[in-house]
Amino acid sequence: MQKLFCRTIVLIILIGGLSVSPFVKTIFAQEPPKQQSKIDPTQLKSFARVYVEFEKIRDTYEPRLNKAQSDQETEAIQKEAGAKIDEALAKEGLSRETYSQIINTLNTDSELRAKAMQLIDEERKRS
Repeated sequence: MQKLFCRTIVLIILIGGLSVSPFVKTIFAQEPPKQQSKIDPTQLKSFARVYVEFEKIRDTYEPRLNKAQSDQETEAIQKEAGAKIDEALAKEGLSRETYSQIINTLNTDSELRAKAMQLIDEERKRS
């Protein structure tokens, strides 16, 4: 039971805590990221697309991680999920640090957060 719990926690951490909320502080950056004062609309749309893709990645890899039979299998699944995360970020021209900065900005700007949620909802409908 404890091993299953640990695997779930690792996957949540791996994809930036996104299973809890899109606006919780992530651990992507090793140093606390500097907050951006303004996020342009194109970057916010990219963030929304990546966020929805992260949800899909989590939904795909979390069950596999929970069923993993060995540490090696767990590690391989985590590595594969991490690669998918990096691929989703790169496709939208974002880095892990930029993604974290956007989340931090959204934590402090309720108007921008509402816009991001609207874009995320629209992106979910398209997917």
